[in-house]
Amino acid sequence: MTNWRDYLLKKGFLANILFTHAAEEEFEQKGYLPVHPKIVFKENEEYLIEILDPDDFSVREKQVEDLNGAYETNYGDYGLKMEKGCVTLHYSRKWIVSYIASIITATGLKVDTLSMILSGLRVFEEPYRRYYEDMIERGSKIRIIFGGEEEMEEIEETKALRNKYDESVEVRYSPTISRTCKSFIIDDKLAMDGKELLPVNQEELSYIGIMYLKEGDCVKNLSRNFENVWKMSKDLL
Repeated sequence: MTNWRDYLLKKGFLANILFTHAAEEEFEQKGYLPVHPKIVFKENEEYLIEILDPDDFSVREKQVEDLNGAYETNYGDYGLKMEKGCVTLHYSRKWIVSYIASIITATGLKVDTLSMILSGLRVFEEPYRRYYEDMIERGSKIRIIFGGEEEMEEIEETKALRNKYDESVEVRYSPTISRTCKSFIIDDKLAMDGKELLPVNQEELSYIGIMYLKEGDCVKNLSRNFENVWKMSKDLL
């Protein structure tokens, strides 16, 4: 069981919960948070079509539908299985990108604005780009501040997304952003303040962050920090 769990952690299907402030008494996931099964299925759908005959694929598709219902019943709109509070997580880059995709696409939750502070722009690479486009087409807005050095191809891809959706995507650059800084805010409901670790073994989980759900003052503080950096940043040309 441990080997499989470690495999799922490394592949980004699970995040490890770090219990603090007696949170273990309030939290019921027994130490792990999965991403939405709909996202996992979508990311591997083309591969499954290739290796399964149509009948087997239909069976798997139905199984995923059942898992989707169980996930949403047990974990709720924000995938945290709590109405309000905070939780500290140790996770991989793959997990957090898939988790955000879960929120903005898989749950059908209405998101007005997704704000992100990132060290780079890989968040828009495939297969995740489609989730952001779906979010925008449903009326949402994305605001990003990034810092550090970035590949020209990734900058051009982000420019293309911004140009395609005009006022729905705003991207700014700030040299003051640390390459270890990762945070996001969804409206006034959910926010994460995260940092990238620098492990010796690159296969280890490499991020740690605190997720705040409907914690008004905490979300407001992170929003205020975002707006302050936004004012001092420059538009991506």
